[in-house]
Amino acid sequence: MLKKSILTVLVLLLAISANADRRKYVWTYQTTTMSPGDAEFEFYQTTKVNEGSPDKWEYYIEVEQGISPKVDFSIYQIFTQTQGESVKWDAFQVRTRYRFGLPGEIAFDPVLYIEYRRKMNNGPGRNKFETKLLVGKDIEKINISANPVFEYLWASGYESYKEVGLDAAISYAPTYKFSIGLESTSRQYYYSDELKDDKFKSSFGPTVSFASGDNYYSLGVAFGLNDNADDTMIRFLMGIGI
Repeated sequence: MLKKSILTVLVLLLAISANADRRKYVWTYQTTTMSPGDAEFEFYQTTKVNEGSPDKWEYYIEVEQGISPKVDFSIYQIFTQTQGESVKWDAFQVRTRYRFGLPGEIAFDPVLYIEYRRKMNNGPGRNKFETKLLVGKDIEKINISANPVFEYLWASGYESYKEVGLDAAISYAPTYKFSIGLESTSRQYYYSDELKDDKFKSSFGPTVSFASGDNYYSLGVAFGLNDNADDTMIRFLMGIGI
């Protein structure tokens, strides 16, 4: 029933047309914020495939609002599913982005990204604070973006830990409607302030993005580069102005 309700919401929102916050990547953020007064619905579906294990899915439903020329805000509801099981409400999340200057005023157009997530059930990493610095550069039809990441996760009765990583991407867009690129995502885990070499994971793969009218659709595949990473991750991202 829950999965059918999610699909119903998606079908209804596909009929809405407005200015969406175009994203060329699915793992990496560009240096953009929503315009003041504009709002957007986004849907993420991430599939994790590992040999010998059930497939796993994550569904993110996000509503994003532009607050000012430099600030926007989002709220997410997060659902998860394991192959053969029902969809579960896993967490809620809030996020804001702050632009240090208007586009072109500062080199690489830096944007500060801050996020808080809380899972429904207690367990390791129930609470997560995450911050990223979004930087990027457009060179004619080529875009280069990078997001250094820091995450702190904690929960009552469990060991806290940190994650440090980098998401990076490059793309080529012959037209506004289409872009193709490559993305990488990596994380290093720290427990009790000690680096654990066996807790590093990294993935890399292609991403394509299409714009149709005022909406956009992006699809990325990331292949694990080491044993700790998922064998394959597939993410679909859709943005619809509301």
